[in-house]
Amino acid sequence: MRWLVLCLVLLGLTTSAMAVDLSNRQILPPKGEQGDQMSDGREGGESYADALLIPGLPYADTGATCDNRDDTTPACGYSMANDVVYKFVPTEDAFMSVYLCGSGYDTILEIQDGIGIPVACNDDFCGLQSGIEFFPVVTGHEYYIIVDGYSNDCGSYILEIALEEECVFECPPGAILEGEPDCHDDYVDTYNGGCNSDPEVFQLICPTSGNQTILCGTSGTYLFEGSGYRDTDWLQVYGTGGLMSASCIAEFPVQLLFIHGTDCIEPEYDAIRADRCEFVIVGRNVDLGELVWVWVGPSVFSGVPCGADYVLTLDGIYAGPGCQPTPAREDSWGRIKGMFR
Repeated sequence: MRWLVLCLVLLGLTTSAMAVDLSNRQILPPKGEQGDQMSDGREGGESYADALLIPGLPYADTGATCDNRDDTTPACGYSMANDVVYKFVPTEDAFMSVYLCGSGYDTILEIQDGIGIPVACNDDFCGLQSGIEFFPVVTGHEYYIIVDGYSNDCGSYILEIALEEECVFECPPGAILEGEPDCHDDYVDTYNGGCNSDPEVFQLICPTSGNQTILCGTSGTYLFEGSGYRDTDWLQVYGTGGLMSASCIAEFPVQLLFIHGTDCIEPEYDAIRADRCEFVIVGRNVDLGELVWVWVGPSVFSGVPCGADYVLTLDGIYAGPGCQPTPAREDSWGRIKGMFR
């Protein structure tokens, strides 16, 4: 059944010819104009003091910002635009996704945990509009959602906030741990950033049970000098002369790349994406001793908190150069992760 799933999933693969983004930096589209110049009095609050209270999720609202003031400066993008403020106090721990897709101007969206404390920010998520997906909220915290604009843009907006189900899975017994510290704003990946690091750095993965290894890792998105970045993990494995596959499940929308032409300038690869908590697999026949890079990371550039978990299973891998027998760690996944928080 597993190989039937593999064959079915491989039919949906994208390839390097379709310009899948392997980088950790968001490539932004050309910016917009001044927006539709709309204004009305139905929007969120002018400032923190009169922020419009969101009673519960899901929630939707519309408004327009041109008759408001510029009260806040977002942590991402560039803004001197008019903005409005919403307030949300969750009654239970949850995940929410916030969207400004369909708005009439070039938006910026920011979430603050307390007044003036940014915890998530996005400029361009759906075209020139903004979105933050799967953001974790904690009971009793006061979150401020800022609807802002790029440069001086203002106009009509559509605000939608969805309640997301929690994604729960465990690190299997016998798995190894990726070991990379959690990312953070202005993070520089010197651990396994692959072609995105300077100098390039890859993490060697060796078989731990037959020709298989299960890896428990973490990833996330962050801001670097105001631009959206993601933690991309580049893993180095060797083939057995048969089918090699990589399968993954993650707490975030995941992109999985199988890079069989290991060249940072013109790589050859197969790629597939999946929603959070959705199992995905990719693979192909690999010659004995052939080097392959497996790339794991978010398919989005914002809204994934650093330290978000994934489980990656590598089948058909060989104990190539540099591999030694690797015993399973007895430490709990949660305890090891706690060392880096």
